[in-house]
Amino acid sequence: MLADNFIFHLHYRWTVILLLVCSFIITCRLVLGHSFSCVSVDGFTQEQLETYCYDHYVYTWSDKHPEFRRYQDFYPWVNLLFLVHAFNFYIPHLLWNYYDRDCIRRLADVDLGNNKEEKGKLKLCYLANYILATQGNHKLYTGMRIFCECLNYAIALAQTLWLGFFFKATFVLKFLKWSDFQKVYFPSIGNCSITVNKMHHETACFLPLNKLYMYMFLFIHAWYILLTILSGIVLIYRLVLLVPSKRVYIMRFTAAWIDKETLKSLSLRLSYADWFFFTRFQRELSDVDFAQMVEKIAILSVYKSCDGKDENNPSASHNGRKEPGSSSDNSPVEDAMLKQSI
Repeated sequence: MLADNFIFHLHYRWTVILLLVCSFIITCRLVLGHSFSCVSVDGFTQEQLETYCYDHYVYTWSDKHPEFRRYQDFYPWVNLLFLVHAFNFYIPHLLWNYYDRDCIRRLADVDLGNNKEEKGKLKLCYLANYILATQGNHKLYTGMRIFCECLNYAIALAQTLWLGFFFKATFVLKFLKWSDFQKVYFPSIGNCSITVNKMHHETACFLPLNKLYMYMFLFIHAWYILLTILSGIVLIYRLVLLVPSKRVYIMRFTAAWIDKETLKSLSLRLSYADWFFFTRFQRELSDVDFAQMVEKIAILSVYKSCDGKDENNPSASHNGRKEPGSSSDNSPVEDAMLKQSI
């Protein structure tokens, strides 16, 4: 299934790009634009006042509960938050790349034979033999991929919650009016308290970036929820593949040109990890080449046992050599491969 690769790409590519762009825009506004200003107070220069209020955060209060202060402590740190989130989303991809090292592509790009037609046939034979020769050795490979997908799900879920707590906007749905939501969570004006020589001063501060933060929060929060749902679907899909009959159904859905009986035979002969490994070649080969590779794997898996012996002719070895008394010039494997024009 190619959709799971697409969802993996959503995490480490498109989400990371989105977060980096948002962080860059905010940083430009903080550095180049006028992102914070306060009404002047006697005894303070404008720069001193804005520095103090920026460091100690401004606050808002509710008309119903004026004693309750809601501090805008996230205001200076949003660009850094998005950078951290971008790095977190990239971690599963780093782990997978470190382990995988693009082995599927390197196997699919193996160069055999002298001409183009011969290279194609030999490559498919090589891949089919390689998959069967390494049968049972793909558990760690499959487990690492599933671990990275679980990590994607955990990161998407954790950062969805983190984003809400960071902006203190964990109860968005209770606001039916847009103006109420903006006023409570992302106000354009806040208050700052200053005490000098036992004299208490209150001043108003303008928060022009809060409107930008609000739109970014709503979009990224919705994007995180979508990623969490899609990542959960991928994990459910992995569980469904534990059932051999479901593997056949899903493969028929993505590669309808492959014979159903061939897939049934393979689903019973290949373990979950081996099935996962061989389906990884689907994105590296053309539809025709992948179908031919599946047929070759089915032929080899029928005629050869796990120890490399021919099931119909136990005296034949894995490399095709005959024991004395063998009645055939070609092994059943060779006959079958000849029929497939290999």
